[in-house]
Amino acid sequence: MTSVDESFDDQLLQDFMSTFYGYGSYSGPYWFIGMEEGGGDSVREVSKRLMVWDQRGRHELEDVVEYHLELGITHPFGEKPMLQPTWAKLIRVLLSMEGQTPTTEEVRNYQQRLWARNGSNVCLLELLPLPSPSTSHWLYAQHSQLSSLVSREQYRRIWSNVRIHALRQRIAAHQPQAVVCYSFSYLPFWTELVGTALQPVLAGGMYIHQTQSTVYAVLKHPAATGVTSAYFHEAGRLIRSTLAGKRMT
Repeated sequence: MTSVDESFDDQLLQDFMSTFYGYGSYSGPYWFIGMEEGGGDSVREVSKRLMVWDQRGRHELEDVVEYHLELGITHPFGEKPMLQPTWAKLIRVLLSMEGQTPTTEEVRNYQQRLWARNGSNVCLLELLPLPSPSTSHWLYAQHSQLSSLVSREQYRRIWSNVRIHALRQRIAAHQPQAVVCYSFSYLPFWTELVGTALQPVLAGGMYIHQTQSTVYAVLKHPAATGVTSAYFHEAGRLIRSTLAGKRMT
């Protein structure tokens, strides 16, 4: 590696893409799967993520608080934590699945103490392994020699296939109660993950499918234009009622 500002350590980058899946615990009953983690604004920032992951033991799942604190990201977890926009909406889904009508402060408290911790009831995963601030942003081709990273399109094609296969294996092994995917723009990928078409519900604002062991749901992305906290509360309630019906059959 020449300089953190010039290029990535490609072996470490490859290992990270192959190994790291997200945060929390596979034993948790509630899994959330997004398209990719935010961040990744610069080579320096991504390289720090890789270095911290390497130094902490190259875990497949990290503790979301411990990992981010080592990155120097403290604002979601401090004495007066700021709500992380995506996490806050997903926490609202989670608490609604558990029968609550959560307030903003209850969401904040959950984010601070319990969200995607080691041994928690949550597994927070990503379809694609590398952080990126937007789908139009792609710094990896200029700073890596890995052939899978020459373009965002090639990266997405190659790594979505790899990760969908791996995620299906992990779902089969751990059988979570609910798998909640978010972002309608990635619906073809979520359909491939589930292995069958999902049915639209909630006036077309949500898709759902249930198997003998797991309820799958696809929601709008928390950052989507016009989406409200009430939408995520109602989605959580619908998943809860579906789970209750599944337990009765």
